[in-house]
Amino acid sequence: MWTVRLPDDTVTVEPRGNVVTVDVHDVAVVDDRPAPAGETPATVSLQMTWKGRGGGRHLRAGAPAFAGLFFRHTRARGTFSGAEDGFGFASDAVKRARSTFAELGTEQNGLFFALATRCPRCGAP
Repeated sequence: MWTVRLPDDTVTVEPRGNVVTVDVHDVAVVDDRPAPAGETPATVSLQMTWKGRGGGRHLRAGAPAFAGLFFRHTRARGTFSGAEDGFGFASDAVKRARSTFAELGTEQNGLFFALATRCPRCGAP
Protein backbone atom coordinates (compact mmCIF):
# COMPACT_ATOMS: atom_id res chain seq x y z
CA MET A 1 0.00 0.00 0.00
CA TRP A 2 1.22 3.50 -0.81
CA THR A 3 0.23 6.76 0.82
CA VAL A 4 1.19 9.93 -1.04
CA ARG A 5 -0.13 13.46 -1.20
CA LEU A 6 -1.74 14.18 -4.55
CA PRO A 7 -1.52 17.60 -6.20
CA ASP A 8 -4.77 19.56 -5.84
CA ASP A 9 -5.31 19.70 -9.60
CA THR A 10 -5.47 15.88 -9.83
CA VAL A 11 -8.71 15.69 -7.81
CA THR A 12 -11.94 17.21 -9.10
CA VAL A 13 -15.24 17.42 -7.23
CA GLU A 14 -18.50 18.36 -8.92
CA PRO A 15 -20.33 21.30 -7.25
CA ARG A 16 -23.03 18.99 -5.80
CA GLY A 17 -20.33 16.68 -4.42
CA ASN A 18 -21.84 13.65 -6.14
CA VAL A 19 -18.94 13.03 -8.57
CA VAL A 20 -15.27 12.86 -7.58
CA THR A 21 -12.47 12.08 -10.03
CA VAL A 22 -8.80 11.37 -9.31
CA ASP A 23 -6.47 11.41 -12.34
CA VAL A 24 -2.73 10.92 -11.70
CA HIS A 25 0.11 9.77 -13.92
CA ASP A 26 3.49 8.29 -12.98
CA VAL A 27 3.32 9.14 -9.28
CA ALA A 28 6.57 8.15 -7.58
CA VAL A 29 6.06 5.63 -4.77
CA VAL A 30 8.27 3.16 -2.89
CA ASP A 31 7.42 -0.53 -2.56
CA ASP A 32 8.60 -1.55 0.90
CA ARG A 33 9.13 -5.30 1.04
CA PRO A 34 10.61 -7.62 3.63
CA ALA A 35 14.36 -8.33 3.46
CA PRO A 36 16.24 -9.03 1.35
CA ALA A 37 14.24 -7.04 -1.26
CA GLY A 38 13.83 -3.88 0.83
CA GLU A 39 12.64 -0.65 -0.76
CA THR A 40 12.02 -0.51 -4.51
CA PRO A 41 11.17 2.73 -6.34
CA ALA A 42 8.05 2.48 -8.50
CA THR A 43 5.46 4.61 -10.30
CA VAL A 44 1.67 4.30 -10.34
CA SER A 45 -1.02 5.87 -12.47
CA LEU A 46 -4.77 5.81 -12.01
CA GLN A 47 -7.94 7.42 -13.21
CA MET A 48 -10.81 6.76 -10.80
CA THR A 49 -14.33 8.21 -10.72
CA TRP A 50 -16.87 7.86 -7.90
CA LYS A 51 -20.52 8.74 -8.61
CA GLY A 52 -23.08 9.03 -5.84
CA ARG A 53 -26.85 9.30 -6.08
CA GLY A 54 -29.87 8.99 -3.86
CA GLY A 55 -30.66 10.69 -0.59
CA GLY A 56 -28.04 11.22 2.06
CA ARG A 57 -27.39 8.60 4.71
CA HIS A 58 -26.39 10.13 8.07
CA LEU A 59 -24.03 8.11 10.26
CA ARG A 60 -23.19 9.01 13.84
CA ALA A 61 -21.24 7.08 16.44
CA GLY A 62 -20.13 8.01 19.95
CA ALA A 63 -16.86 6.08 20.22
CA PRO A 64 -14.74 6.71 18.33
CA ALA A 65 -16.15 10.14 17.58
CA PHE A 66 -17.46 9.98 14.02
CA ALA A 67 -20.17 11.55 11.89
CA GLY A 68 -20.76 11.28 8.19
CA LEU A 69 -23.17 12.05 5.38
CA PHE A 70 -22.91 9.58 2.50
CA PHE A 71 -24.82 9.04 -0.73
CA ARG A 72 -27.08 6.00 -0.52
CA HIS A 73 -25.89 4.58 -3.85
CA THR A 74 -22.31 4.97 -5.06
CA ARG A 75 -20.36 3.30 -7.83
CA ALA A 76 -16.71 3.59 -8.77
CA ARG A 77 -14.86 2.89 -12.01
CA GLY A 78 -11.26 3.32 -13.00
CA THR A 79 -8.04 2.28 -14.64
CA PHE A 80 -4.80 1.46 -12.87
CA SER A 81 -1.17 0.82 -13.79
CA GLY A 82 2.15 0.50 -12.03
CA ALA A 83 5.77 -0.10 -12.89
CA GLU A 84 9.09 -0.79 -11.22
CA ASP A 85 12.42 -2.03 -12.48
CA GLY A 86 11.66 -5.16 -14.51
CA PHE A 87 7.92 -5.37 -13.76
CA GLY A 88 4.72 -3.58 -14.70
CA PHE A 89 0.96 -4.09 -14.73
CA ALA A 90 -2.05 -2.31 -16.19
CA SER A 91 -5.80 -2.77 -16.01
CA ASP A 92 -7.85 -2.99 -19.20
CA ALA A 93 -8.14 0.59 -20.52
CA VAL A 94 -11.27 -0.19 -22.55
CA LYS A 95 -13.20 -2.16 -19.93
CA ARG A 96 -12.60 -0.04 -16.85
CA ALA A 97 -12.54 -1.78 -13.47
CA ARG A 98 -15.88 -1.49 -11.63
CA SER A 99 -16.49 -1.56 -7.90
CA THR A 100 -18.49 -4.11 -5.97
CA PHE A 101 -18.62 -1.62 -3.08
CA ALA A 102 -18.00 2.14 -2.93
CA GLU A 103 -18.68 5.03 -0.53
CA LEU A 104 -18.86 8.75 -1.32
CA GLY A 105 -19.61 11.47 1.18
CA THR A 106 -18.16 13.64 3.90
CA GLU A 107 -17.06 12.70 7.39
CA GLN A 108 -15.76 14.23 10.58
CA ASN A 109 -13.79 12.31 13.18
CA GLY A 110 -11.38 12.60 16.08
CA LEU A 111 -10.29 16.11 16.98
CA PHE A 112 -12.09 17.59 13.97
CA PHE A 113 -15.36 15.96 15.04
CA ALA A 114 -15.12 17.39 18.55
CA LEU A 115 -14.46 20.90 17.23
CA ALA A 116 -17.30 20.70 14.71
CA THR A 117 -19.90 19.61 17.28
CA ARG A 118 -19.22 22.31 19.88
CA CYS A 119 -21.81 25.01 20.51
CA PRO A 120 -20.65 28.12 18.63
CA ARG A 121 -21.90 30.38 21.45
CA CYS A 122 -20.62 28.66 24.60
CA GLY A 123 -18.15 26.01 23.37
CA ALA A 124 -20.03 23.14 25.04
CA PRO A 125 -20.16 19.77 23.23
